[in-house]
This record gives sequence, structure tokens and C-alpha cells, in this order.
Amino acid sequence: MDVKLKNFLGMKPGKYLFILYSILIAAILFFLLVYPGLKNSGSVVVFSSDPELTSVWSDTTYVGATPCKAFFPKGSYTITFKKNGFETKEVSIQVKGRIFFSRFIPRKLKVDAQLALTQPDAIIQNAYTEFATYGLINSFSERYQPQPVLTEAVKDLAKYQDKAKVEAFLLEALKNAYNDYLLKDFINAYSLLKDGKLPAQDDNALAAAAARLLSGRGDALCHICACPGKIGEAAAQGAGTKQPALAAKVSPKAGDLTVLDMHFTEVSAGTYLLGHQGQNGAFNEADPSPYTKEITKVYISEQITIDQYEQFVKENPQWEIKPEYSLQSADKVHVSNVSWSAAQAYCQYLTDRLPADLKAKYSFRLPTEYEWEAYAQGGKESPQTLWDWCQNWYAPAETFYKDNVPETFTGAEKAVRGGGRQAWVRGCQSPDWATPFLGFRIVLSEK
Repeated sequence: MDVKLKNFLGMKPGKYLFILYSILIAAILFFLLVYPGLKNSGSVVVFSSDPELTSVWSDTTYVGATPCKAFFPKGSYTITFKKNGFETKEVSIQVKGRIFFSRFIPRKLKVDAQLALTQPDAIIQNAYTEFATYGLINSFSERYQPQPVLTEAVKDLAKYQDKAKVEAFLLEALKNAYNDYLLKDFINAYSLLKDGKLPAQDDNALAAAAARLLSGRGDALCHICACPGKIGEAAAQGAGTKQPALAAKVSPKAGDLTVLDMHFTEVSAGTYLLGHQGQNGAFNEADPSPYTKEITKVYISEQITIDQYEQFVKENPQWEIKPEYSLQSADKVHVSNVSWSAAQAYCQYLTDRLPADLKAKYSFRLPTEYEWEAYAQGGKESPQTLWDWCQNWYAPAETFYKDNVPETFTGAEKAVRGGGRQAWVRGCQSPDWATPFLGFRIVLSEK
């Protein structure tokens, strides 16, 4: 065999294997050390800025928020730094490449931007709106926490001369802090403004910092003392038994809220047991057996009144109730004779009236049947003679109760609920139909 191999290659087997292994090693080294630099020649660009959390764009591509880094192929780029309240800055960079060892030791390019503060009021307004939005949410947890918007706003306003204005903004925002997560953000922001540093992060230290910083501001301190949670309790203990008199006037955050002068009741997130809980038979529209449904938290209004709808019609006369119908409904208070499309238009009308920042996150719509039933089941359904439009198409019982309705399902009629019946009783109407016994209520939900 050795003779044949020697004759075939013209060399001894040992020499042949040495050359073979050398070629193999050279190929491996080439693909590890050279090929990556030939295929993707470029650099890792490291971005930093003052202030931090500035968005970085390469032409129309979002790169990240500072500090951040990304790989850029060899070439010329225009980098744009953007942040609310600050000047927009463009930087031209030339990215070079490295052939050897680029896989393990990539070439790096550092790009830093110093942005001038131009619109402090915009920072204050946006932070206040976002913080107030968090104040509407009651289900924060260790896994889902609000962003520290007040603390980041104070960092952004570090070079702003009007410290009194920043302090006034924080104290006003405190009114929307109804749990420990939001209180922590406020105390951190206020400490940063006053001391230039963050306090220790345990609850007692936070409460002590609040008591010290807010000394003499009884209205602000009493809000913290009255807030449910560990920080509120620690603040109350630290303030002693003789709390400011205003503390008695501060109540914990309730599930209800008011938006655009309309009252809404919270339907908390969770798994609901719906249907007729005393029934033990088949699923049918008249008397369904119990079933479970996972519901995301929403807020549901009372039935829309005649006065509320008339204000909408003044600005949108195309949705005026037809002359052959009476504006006065069966209960003489809540609007009826309204089609499903008209109710949808009313929801869009209210959504358009939301402040810009809220409109980006929230919208109004009609409730689904599941949401409506969970709302009514909680004892929140006031006595009513009107049915309510629902968002979804009416699906057969076997499909609906087993939650097998596809998202693309389109029926001939929209579901309706209410009318003085039991919470689980279903009905349906053509979406263009309007009757004296059919009104609607609306939902405020996250998009």
C-alpha cells in the first residue's frame, strides 16, 4: 500500500500527511483570521452622547440609544443624533476595515455627540404626560415596571438654569404617583435635582430621603405617606404619628378614572369565569355553561348619554340621528337609535381628542362581548333598558364560547349585550341597524 501511495504522489506518506495537515490548518486559519475581514470589511462603531439615551440613526435606519454600538461595513455614513428637547446633530463618519483578526479584534471607531438643550419645556411636558399615563395603570410588578421618566427628565435638564421650574414640575407630577414604583422614580428625580445624586435604593432610605427633601412641604409629603406600598408605609412611620392634616384628604388610587370628562371603570387583567355559573349543560346563546377567558385590562364607560352624543353630532353632523327616529331613548337619558358605524365614529372622535402622547398609546373602541360580560359580572352593570353594541361580529355559540373565533372572522351581524337581561345573554343586530332600545358604551385601552 505504501508503495502504491508513494508511486501515486511521488512522496513518502509521512511527508504527504504533513503537507495535507498544513493545508488544512492554513485553510482553517484563513477562514478564521482572514476571510471574515474580506467578506465583511468594516468596524464596530461605538456611540456616546451627552445627554445619554439619545437615539442614533444611520440615514433612515435606527441604530440604538446611547451608549450603544453596532457593526458598520466599510464606507461613508451620515449619523444623526436625536432627542426630544435637544438640537439634532449630524456627524459624517468614514468607516475603515481590517483584514486580519477582524473576527476576534474588530476595528473600532468612537463617535461622541454633545447636544445643546433647546426646548426644556418639551422635555417637561413629555415627561409629565408619560408619568401621568403610568398613573392610570394599577398592575405593575417586578416583571413589568414603568420607565424612570422623571429621573431621566432631570438628567436631561441638568444644565437647565431654571431649577425652580423643574422642582415645580416634579411636585406636580407627584400627584400621579400612586404606587411604590412611581414614588421611587419621583424620589430619585427629586434627590438628583436637590443633591445631585441618587439616594440608597432600599425602601427605608427612599422614604427618609423623601422626608428630608420635602421637609416643609406637607402637601407633597402627605401624598407619599398616604400611598399604599412599602415606601408609603416607611414614609408615614418616618413622619411620626402626627402627619400633616392634608394626609387625611389623600386616598389611595382607585380603579376608576376620568378621561375627557367621562367616567370609566377598570376591568382588571386576569382569567374570568364567564357564562351562567349555575348552568351545567351545553353551550347555547340562551343559557351557556361556564367558561374561562383571559382578558387584558381595559376601562369601560357608562352608557353614552344623549348630551354626550349631541356634542359629537355638532362637530360631525353626518352622524346625526335620522329624523324618523327620536333622539330620546327608552330611558330618556342615554342615546339610542345609533348604528354600530356611528358608535365607531364616536370612538374615533374621542380618540382624536386625546393629547398627542396619550393618543400614541391609547384609543377608544367598543367593548368585546368578553369584556362587556366581565364588566357586568363584577356588579358594575347599572340598571339599564338599552342593549349595548359590542366590537366583535356575532359568532355561533359553539365557536364563541370555546374561543375558537378566528381573528379574520366576519359575520352578518354585530353582537349586542345588556337590555336588562342577565350578563351572559347574547344578542345580535345588523351593524347598520338603529333602534330605540340599542345604545353603546366605550372602552379605553392600550393600542
